[in-house]
Amino acid sequence: MCYHFQNSDMLDWLKSQVRVLEAWREDIATRPRLDLEMVSRLEQHYQWLTKEIMDLESLERTRRSQHNRRVLRAI
Repeated sequence: MCYHFQNSDMLDWLKSQVRVLEAWREDIATRPRLDLEMVSRLEQHYQWLTKEIMDLESLERTRRSQHNRRVLRAI
């Protein structure tokens, strides 16, 4: 079982990795010799990680919403 703080910490870490990829992407773009294969691989990884984060955030919102509904019913 994964507790809320673990989800939040994990999402924060994943978001920091997106920022690393963004910085890397900017660095590659400023190089005199552009490696198109590297740019393509980096962009694919960036897109994949961004989508995974969005999916995890959506799942977390759904879990919180379901939990809130259960708490309201118990009152």
